Amino acid sequence: MNLIKFKSDWLLIAVLAVITLGVYYNSLWGDFIIDDYSAIVINDNVHNIKNYFSNNFSVKVGILADVEHLFIWSIFGANPFYFHLFNVLVHLCCVILFFILCNILFGKRELSFLTSLIFAVHPIHTEAVSWIAGGHYALSSLFFIASLIFYIKSDKSLVNLSLAIIFFCLCFLAGYAAAVLPVMFLLYDIFFREKREGDKLAKLRILLLCFVFLIAIIFVLRLYWERNKFVHLIFYFRGFRFLIVAAKAFVYYLKILYMPLQRGLYHPFAFDTFKIQKITPAFLLAIIIFVVSIAAFFRFRKSSKPLAFGIMWFYVTYIQYSNIIPICNIISERYIYLASFGFSIILACLFLKIWEIINKEVKHRYILRALAIAVIVLFVGSYASLTMKRNYDYHDIMIYWQSNINNFKEGYIVYNNLAGTFYAMGDKGNAIAYCWITLMVDPAQPHVWYNLGKVYKEIGELKQAEDCFINALIVDKNYIPAARVLEDLKNAK
Repeated sequence: MNLIKFKSDWLLIAVLAVITLGVYYNSLWGDFIIDDYSAIVINDNVHNIKNYFSNNFSVKVGILADVEHLFIWSIFGANPFYFHLFNVLVHLCCVILFFILCNILFGKRELSFLTSLIFAVHPIHTEAVSWIAGGHYALSSLFFIASLIFYIKSDKSLVNLSLAIIFFCLCFLAGYAAAVLPVMFLLYDIFFREKREGDKLAKLRILLLCFVFLIAIIFVLRLYWERNKFVHLIFYFRGFRFLIVAAKAFVYYLKILYMPLQRGLYHPFAFDTFKIQKITPAFLLAIIIFVVSIAAFFRFRKSSKPLAFGIMWFYVTYIQYSNIIPICNIISERYIYLASFGFSIILACLFLKIWEIINKEVKHRYILRALAIAVIVLFVGSYASLTMKRNYDYHDIMIYWQSNINNFKEGYIVYNNLAGTFYAMGDKGNAIAYCWITLMVDPAQPHVWYNLGKVYKEIGELKQAEDCFINALIVDKNYIPAARVLEDLKNAK
């Protein structure tokens, strides 16, 4: 019986692998775009292994992304194919580990397979898989899942507990997911771990939790302390407006998770500094969804363990990108790569619950089964086709920007990001030009005036810079970054 189950599991994993590789096959032919240039192509630090480890290597968050780029560049050179291949293989490993995790937790292969399948083909992941520079979100997620799997099994051996620690450290070195991994450990112990007598490793797990919580707190405090080194949009809002923006971003994420119809590096929703801070039905909907989902967690914690775990997973992994912890963008698709697994579990639970109800219907059982299968195939197929379409958007820089412009009526704002790309490459002339193109279409963009002012300030055009910062404040008098720089310019005179 165990042999049959083992073979069945590997057959399902093989099916998941074929589907995942098939969906992301066309992403392998993409070029280097936007941040790939500053992170890899013109970054001499990752072009020489000996020089890197002698002069540039240090233990810090995200260092594994640099190491990955270093070794791929050293072996294959400036060929984007192998960077894309690495991202796709990391995503595939995440899909397989999620299947294993579901099997360990719930022991239901149909749930494990459907959850992993939805996760494998979800279009929201293209930014973390098809975009080379976004790959570290998938990489840190891989170590996150591995660490949790071994932590769940840590009551059986010290080796598993040791592996949980090792993968936690790798998760920390790969990206930001490590910030909430201790919370996942703790909540799993409280709500889902079965109490066993004679658990000799319980005290060691408590010590591990203390250790990882300490690391996570230091990590979060460092992010907060260094927030002014980046453009943290959430800090443009103060007091109650901060909560309004965070709540509306939560609803927006749920919307693009369920209906990922528009791909964009920058979603215009997050850059409308006037509308985003106003109380609208979306704000009230966020409160309702939060209250109902938390109530559902406690209501179904024992009767429907997968549903409760999916809710817990989503909220825990979403915390780091909920704008409570400082992050660069209010909305970015790559941010919810890990959280989307919770969404996938919830969807799979709902599908299987409907299937269970259908099986109780004697009269029209076969017709309803056929309809249910058709709905699932169409749903998963639509996600897969959208993912393949999005992969093509990453083939070169012009297709990328054009697709972003076409996807949103306010798509012209991505010209500001194109300006940022030229700025990162040292081409300040084109950076200025593309800022002006954006402002010619819509001058009511304080962040663009601010970015333009920064470039003018760096090239010594202080009068032009001052005018840009003033224009940013004319558009939005509460735009704090512009006010600060303008005050510094006046004090320097």
